[in-house]
Amino acid sequence: MKRNAALDCLRGAAILFVISNHIGIRIPLSHTRLASFLPRWFLVGLNYNGGEAVSIFFVLSGFLIASRITQTFGALDRIQPVRFLIHRAIRILPCLVLLVSVLGVLDYVGFEDYRFSKPGQSFLGATMAAFGLYLNVWQARHGWSVAGWTILWSLSIEELFYLLFPFLCRLNVWLRVGVLLLLAVTAPVYQVTLQGNEIWREQATLTGLGTIALGVLMAIVAARYRPNGSWPVAMGGVGLLMMLSEMFGPPSWWHLLSDGWFAVLYGGIAMLVLACGWRSFEGGRWSWWIRRMGQLSYEVYLTHMFVVMAAVRIWRHNHWPQSNGWIVYPVCLIVIWGLGEAVSRLFTKPVTKFLDRALTSRIYQKSRVTSSVQPEVGC
Repeated sequence: MKRNAALDCLRGAAILFVISNHIGIRIPLSHTRLASFLPRWFLVGLNYNGGEAVSIFFVLSGFLIASRITQTFGALDRIQPVRFLIHRAIRILPCLVLLVSVLGVLDYVGFEDYRFSKPGQSFLGATMAAFGLYLNVWQARHGWSVAGWTILWSLSIEELFYLLFPFLCRLNVWLRVGVLLLLAVTAPVYQVTLQGNEIWREQATLTGLGTIALGVLMAIVAARYRPNGSWPVAMGGVGLLMMLSEMFGPPSWWHLLSDGWFAVLYGGIAMLVLACGWRSFEGGRWSWWIRRMGQLSYEVYLTHMFVVMAAVRIWRHNHWPQSNGWIVYPVCLIVIWGLGEAVSRLFTKPVTKFLDRALTSRIYQKSRVTSSVQPEVGC
């Protein structure tokens, strides 16, 4: 599947919001010198839209996976479940196993930022939750986990969806679309009903499944309809405006729609993703870095907390003034990017290439043997 520069940029922007959120929780931009000449609402928006960024990831994920399946197999209902799930495992598991192994060592040696200390939390429990695809539920029950683990909640929801996705694709087309629509509509509605548990409000399984389903629906629309002219650009502009209104709107706007802003956010993301999917963007030099961050989003997402926690610890240890805390952001971004590149080139690519050859070759050999054995007529 040919890369779409606009979608890579959108994914890159999402990972930047996640990183800014995790730095901002510890060193808010509104407490730095930037607040002397930039509006507070803008700085707050840069820092506290991590959840919205994950929603962008979810919609993009559904859109890209469904589009890739359609191009690979010809249609969603022609998906080969075993082949699909093996490819997902090859993409996801190596980095996840590496991350959990490193976190386990840090917990074992008692490193402060990575040591479990809350009641009900342990390395074994977190590991089972991460690989069992219920870390968001585990975290909602036992409280925020330690650094490096908290980010895995979204991976639990995403891979739970794709574990069930091949069976969803095999349904009758109208039933399939109906289930996807039900999930997509349920996402903002269910979000409104959530009260009390802050973690569950941010990490609810049904909300995440619904936003991924929304991305799949946009892929179905993109495959069947391709409008001409400037209409996709206009729709993308409206979608971007809707998305940014929820992310950067002043608190006074919240009273206009209250929790209805979640529907505005999800709708805006879906429109923007669909518009970008309709248009083929090549990208230029000006967008290379953010596109690259989007292409490395998985490696960056899993490893960025190591850099964030180290930078914050160094900053606090030296008692540097928080007014200069904005300096941490560009430094972290550069190091995080470098770490993501290193993990991708030195670990992900070679391991993925090896596993892909080892596992998929066996699948193809079995399929060839099966197809070559034809039943004899008249038996």
